[in-house]
Amino acid sequence: MRSFLTTTAVFLLMSFMLCLAADVAGNTAEPQPAPLGLYALAAAYAPYCRICEEEKALCWDDGTVLYYDDEIEKESFEVLLDQASLKDQMAQPYPRHWRDGAPGVNEDPGRIRNESFFRKIYGESADAVRAQLTDVPWLNGTVISFTRVNGADQALARVREKMMQLPPAAQRYIMNPSGSFNWREIAGTRRLSMHSFGIAVDFQLPPRLYRYWLWDQKGTQEGSVYPEGILSDDRLRCIVEIFESEGFIWGGKWHHYDTMHFEYRPELLIQEKR
Repeated sequence: MRSFLTTTAVFLLMSFMLCLAADVAGNTAEPQPAPLGLYALAAAYAPYCRICEEEKALCWDDGTVLYYDDEIEKESFEVLLDQASLKDQMAQPYPRHWRDGAPGVNEDPGRIRNESFFRKIYGESADAVRAQLTDVPWLNGTVISFTRVNGADQALARVREKMMQLPPAAQRYIMNPSGSFNWREIAGTRRLSMHSFGIAVDFQLPPRLYRYWLWDQKGTQEGSVYPEGILSDDRLRCIVEIFESEGFIWGGKWHHYDTMHFEYRPELLIQEKR
């Protein structure tokens, strides 16, 4: 009996020591690096937010904390769009290369957005966003109303300067802006459009290139089919590449395509480069 008790005591003591050692080791281990997407967000919006010490969230100087991962499994793509975390927002890499075919089903890099983040960066209301707007001169002598926050207006101005170097036939593609700032919800949803934050602009492209998935879906039972013919247009390709060089994404690279839509999203371009 004594032998059994002694053996048991030794076993318990050894178990305790092993647990203690593991706990000490756990406390002294190097912290895990922040996710790549979180680094990209912090780099793209550095004047406004930073990675918190625990490296799982973005922090603002006013004490606001926005966690990267909400650890919620989204049950459908629509739920993902409605309840996107920052991790969800950064999960689909935006392709800088020109597509040679249609995107995969629900491949919408940049269309999945955490609305709380954009409200915090650009403004919680139409009036708050409007206070940061400025007029950026455009090719046809008109202006595009765009936010000054995070240098978005300057990026658009640089796009204009590069577009001025294109042949007139290419410039005509984007000569006429058809919409910029407009505080509104996306049709059929409760999600705010990125036009609400003054970081998106649409253009009246030539009719064969002017395509939107929801328009094409009307009157059909199969749903919209990605218009692969747009990918053979070299002028459009050049225009898209110029926008991308200044931190803009193009809605024509989405499965749910929106070919006239350009949106200032520097975090996705930074992430792609990394």
